[in-house]
Parts: sequence; C-alpha cells; structure tokens
Amino acid sequence: MPGRRVLDVGVGPGESSLAPRAGGGLPIGLDLSMAVLRRAAVRARARGLALPLLQADAACLPVRTGALDGATGHSVLYLLDDPGAALRELRRAVRPGGRVAFLEPSGARPRAWPAWRQGPRFGASMALWGAMSGLHRRFDAAGLAALLAAAGFDEVRVEPALRGFALLGSARR
Repeated sequence: MPGRRVLDVGVGPGESSLAPRAGGGLPIGLDLSMAVLRRAAVRARARGLALPLLQADAACLPVRTGALDGATGHSVLYLLDDPGAALRELRRAVRPGGRVAFLEPSGARPRAWPAWRQGPRFGASMALWGAMSGLHRRFDAAGLAALLAAAGFDEVRVEPALRGFALLGSARR
C-alpha cells in the first residue's frame, strides 16, 4: 500500500519486492549483501520502479522502535544463524498491530516429481530450494510457530504452501 512501511527481509535480487501488490506501493528491501542489493536496484530501475533498499543485518535494524507497519521474508529465516534474534528485532521494529509473514522451506518434503507437473520452472525451483534448505535448515509447522511466538508475536498462523514444499508463517505484533 502506498505510504505503508513494510520491510522485505532478505530482499535478494528483488523479485519478491518487485511483484505487483494489491494497493500498489513497494516495500523497503533489506539485505546484508551489497552485491545483492545492487542487483535488486538494477532490476527495479529496469522496471521503472524506485525500490528503497537498506543494507543491514536483520538482527540489528537501523530503524526506530515501531517504525514499520509490517515485514515479510521469502526464504530468509532458514539461512540465518539465529532466526529468533532476527524475529525479536522485527518485533521491536514493527508497530503494535503490525503483521509479519515468512515463506520458508518445509521439513515435510513432498515427492519432487509432482512439482515438475507444475512446469519446469516450478520443478527446478523446488529441487534447488530443497537442496539449499537441506544444507541449512527446514521448518515444521510447530517449530516455525514456536519461533514466531518466542519472539513475542501473537495470532501466529502457519500453513502449508507451494504444494507442501513451504510453510507460510504469519503473526501480529
């Protein structure tokens, strides 16, 4: 939404941030890597968009308490050494009543071959995501819910997504 301050944690090359949104507007892209932020900036400019970008550690945000209306993340918590620290910091930075949502790899790995029926791009994406998450971590619904609750969020919901390859965790500050 225009005027809303939503942080896209682990923005990467910006694909999620540049996707069309109901109500318009772009989030603020956050990443630790300047090289990745440069790629996101190039993609945004190529689409004629001004994507605000911020280089920072998700566990130490350079924003005042309650400054954000919400936060999202796609494939980021599973890569962090301490996802709980990042979620606690997000709770501090998100205003009361604000919401967070994270799409993370599921530990309940479905069979890979049905993913290829969805098309080669989806099949390849799920295969690569499965390989990467196997090197880092995967979540089960109870574990992701507990992580969000332990960070101080409430109204925690976790549901399967992407045909079982992912979990979508959301919560309110």
